[in-house]
Formats: sequence, structure tokens, C-alpha cells
Amino acid sequence: MNKGALLYAFDSKVKYTKLAIKCAKRIKKYLKLPVSIVTDTKVDSDIFDNTIIVPKPITNNRHERRTWYNADRSSAFDYSPYDKTLLVDTDYMVNGTTLLPLFDSAQPLLAYKTVQPIFKSKRHVEKFGTKNTVMWWATLVIFDRTNFVRDVFDVWKMVENNYYHYANLFGFDARQFRNDFALSIALLLCNGNTIADQCNIPWPLFNVDKEIQVDFDGKWWLKHTTRCMCIQNTDLHIMGKQSLEKLNDL
Repeated sequence: MNKGALLYAFDSKVKYTKLAIKCAKRIKKYLKLPVSIVTDTKVDSDIFDNTIIVPKPITNNRHERRTWYNADRSSAFDYSPYDKTLLVDTDYMVNGTTLLPLFDSAQPLLAYKTVQPIFKSKRHVEKFGTKNTVMWWATLVIFDRTNFVRDVFDVWKMVENNYYHYANLFGFDARQFRNDFALSIALLLCNGNTIADQCNIPWPLFNVDKEIQVDFDGKWWLKHTTRCMCIQNTDLHIMGKQSLEKLNDL
């Protein structure tokens, strides 16, 4: 089976293509997988096995004078050159081989439902909207090319294209598009309006919040107020993208 990773990177104030290079290097180091990128520009690196050039998506996503482009991930099923794909955000840093067994799973799609913030003792499941809909994280999705997965991505695309309608149905703020919400609704609808627990990755997504200082010297050093933590073998979702961008070569 042809396996590989797919990254999306559209530069704004944050150079997401630089983050993609860092992310791809770690995927190749630890998972030994080919990596393809979906972008709107030529990337100055030979780390990518395929570069898929598409128009930069239209976006309404703005916060503190920062714009980001996160639309069109619903097209990953169409763009991916692989039979089994690791669709992953560029701020997800692979630190070991933990993900590899998931590629042998019989489940056609796997994603994180449970999250554990660094420096917090409890993991939890986030919910959104007035209906308290269970949220799945689009940060990382492993999928194959079965009909179920095609349906999920088709519905994901439908939700994205009709985002204000679904925001009204599920009772959430539509001013900023979130792939997490669109994926969650797609999984709910394609699973017969029930929670798709069979798709859950059986350990939490470890989130490093924006206010946590991040350093790297071969190990990850995470600092917040008076607390400090060193992490080596655990994958991290580092949400402070600008601080991640400034780190030395990973």
C-alpha cells in the first residue's frame, strides 16, 4: 500500500511553508514516509516528494491583524497521491514512531477526539455550538480511499461551502472558518448522526497553548510561568505558530 503525508501551507504573516519544511523533516526522520505539500507557491526545499500548486483560498479568518488560510483541506482526498494518507497541520511536530501502528489499522479514518493541554492533568473532549456537538480535531487525520472516507470528505466540503447554514443549525459563530467543526459535522452525518467512536485515535492530542514558551535543542523545552517541562518522544501540537517559526532548524 502506498503511504504518505500531506501538508497544506499558504503563507501569510506566518510563513507556513517554513513550518511545513520543519514538519516534513520530522515526518521523514521518524515515520520514513514521503511527504507532499499543497500550496500556492514554489517552496525553496527539496524535502517534498510532490508539490501540488493550487490557488490560495479565500478567507475571512483574521485575528489581531493576522490572516490565515485554512480552507480547502476538504479537498485532501482528491489531492492526495497516496492510498493511505497522513493529513497533518504544519504545527504538529512528530517526535517518534507513535503514529506508525495507525497505518495498519482497519479503520478507514482516524482522528483525535480527546485532547490534553500540556501542563494540565486531565484530558477532555471539546464540544461546540448550542447543541454541544463533539469536536474532532482536523489537526491530524489518517485516511484511506474507501467509500466512507470519500463521503466524509464530500460532506466536509459541503459544510465548508455552506458554513453559515451549518453554523445556524449547530449554533456556533461562523465568522472564522474552523476545519475542526466542518470535520466533526461530516463525521457525525456520515456515521448516521451518532458519534464515530471507531475513528478515535486511542490517545490524546497533546496541545501546547500559545502562551507557553517553546525552545528546542534536540529536546523540546516548554515553559509557562514557574513551570518547565522537557519532552522528547511525544508528538506535540504547538499552537504558537510564530514562536515555532523562529526556532532553529528542527
